[in-house]
Amino acid sequence: MLLKHFLLGALLALSSVAALPNPEADLHDIEARDDKHHRPRCGKDADPDRMNKHKCICKDEGKEFDPEHKKCRCPKDQMPDPDDPHKCVCKDEGKEFDPEHKKCRCPKDQRPDRDDPHKCVCKDRDKEFD
Repeated sequence: MLLKHFLLGALLALSSVAALPNPEADLHDIEARDDKHHRPRCGKDADPDRMNKHKCICKDEGKEFDPEHKKCRCPKDQMPDPDDPHKCVCKDEGKEFDPEHKKCRCPKDQRPDRDDPHKCVCKDRDKEFD
């Protein structure tokens, strides 16, 4: 009879041990679950960055994400294109966007006007821009 109680106790003990968490469990499942809970809220204009979990990337090229308002906006020296609101154009007349420096600049044959830096004038004094 004592042997029955011992075997029954051992059997119950083994089944309860299986209910404990597995120390060698795959952590990928836990990390994947956590990723869903900590994704940034990007709004309708942007998507979460796949490389940086806490950053949003705008769907429209050239726009910057504003995390406070959760919207994509044109950089400060640009404005939405009147013909296509998904694009940005330079605010200053005659300036073009330079993708290398990511700024609006005068074309190569022009320079900013000394009196009004928002305008571009020809580098040669004798010439006028058409």
